[in-house]
Amino acid sequence: MRFCRLYITLLVLLLSATASVAAETQYQIKAAMLYNFAKFVEWPPNSFTSDKLITFCLVGNNPLNGPIQQMQGKLVKGRKVSIRQIARPYDVAGCQILFIPQAEYARMPVYLQQARNYPILTVSDQEEFISSGGMIGFYDDDGNVRFEINLETAQKRRLQISSYLLNLARRVR
Repeated sequence: MRFCRLYITLLVLLLSATASVAAETQYQIKAAMLYNFAKFVEWPPNSFTSDKLITFCLVGNNPLNGPIQQMQGKLVKGRKVSIRQIARPYDVAGCQILFIPQAEYARMPVYLQQARNYPILTVSDQEEFISSGGMIGFYDDDGNVRFEINLETAQKRRLQISSYLLNLARRVR
């Protein structure tokens, strides 16, 4: 009986550690994908506040914060990646990419409404994100990170998404 309890406790600890590592790995993958999305999107020339920076904005207490920091200072199309954490919807001005995590589900519509005023690539891992007006939505496909694209919304914001990225998406609307 004692051995059985110890075995179950160890099994639970192992499974929770595995789930934690899997979640962390998924966010590392999402951070890398976000960085690569920037390589295949064209923004209108007047959408940058600096000739030298491309700004990735993360909303709230975001699980992507740690993994995305590895992208800080890397180059995308001759511009250095700048990471900015924002807490209010009107802080989206100056962002080229806006990531809204699942934890911000309740405030997502307000962020999307504010982002409509700018040519910002909006990305999230919330369910039904692109049907809510977002541009790129991550989703889980049997443990693999996949994405879908709302091309119509991107075009309305004058963003051009390369055919290469469109071909990689599982779904394009």
